[in-house]
Order: sequence, then structure tokens, then C-alpha cells
Amino acid sequence: MNQSKFYFFCLLLSAMVFVSSCDKDETKNKDQQELKQLFTKIKALAESSTCNNESYELKFTGYGERGCGGPVGFLAYSTSIDVIEFEKLVADYKALEIAYNKKWTIVSTCDLILAPKSVTCENGKPKLVY
Repeated sequence: MNQSKFYFFCLLLSAMVFVSSCDKDETKNKDQQELKQLFTKIKALAESSTCNNESYELKFTGYGERGCGGPVGFLAYSTSIDVIEFEKLVADYKALEIAYNKKWTIVSTCDLILAPKSVTCENGKPKLVY
């Protein structure tokens, strides 16, 4: 192979690797945005909870899935919200994050995240108690 063909081949190969890398970054960013949007929806629903009425039960749930397993964190909520919709969104988020972690080979620390002891009502909103 003459030198000009070799340089052209190297240039073409470099361009293909660069474009492939850009596509991968774009796809990963899209996946991250999808997770972020779903979590924003979940958090907004949880924060719309009220607890100034004794007929509402206070609860908490773990959300997400770390690379090493276990929830990313916990959210407090009351039964004043659409609990069935909330639990469905939380389950969807967990499944989406598990798929994201596998797809992008995400790793995390394997430290134990302690669950809250309970939920209390503070200024009309559920709050986690550790």
C-alpha cells in the first residue's frame, strides 16, 4: 500500500472511531435525560403529598438501583397522592436504571444505605426520619 493510501485509510478509520464515540456519548446522554425526567416526575408527585389530615398514611419507598445493588435513596410520601401511579413510576424508574447500569457498565460503591426509621409530618409534608 502506498503512503497516501495508508494516510487516507488512517484518517478514515479515525473518523469512524470519532463518529462512533460521539454517537455513544449522545445515546448515553439521552438515557441519562430519560432517567432524570422520570425521577423529576416521581419526586414532584411525592412532594405533592400532604399529611395534615390524619386519614392519610405516611410511607417511604426506595428508588432507583445502584450499580452494586440496592436503592439510590428514599422518598417520603403520604397516601394523599395516587399511590398506584406513584408505585408504578418508582418501579419503572428502577427497571430503567437497572437497564442503564447494565448497558453502560455502571459501577458504584457497595456501602449499605440505611433505610429511614419512619416518616413524620413536618409543615404539612411527609419527612423521612433516620
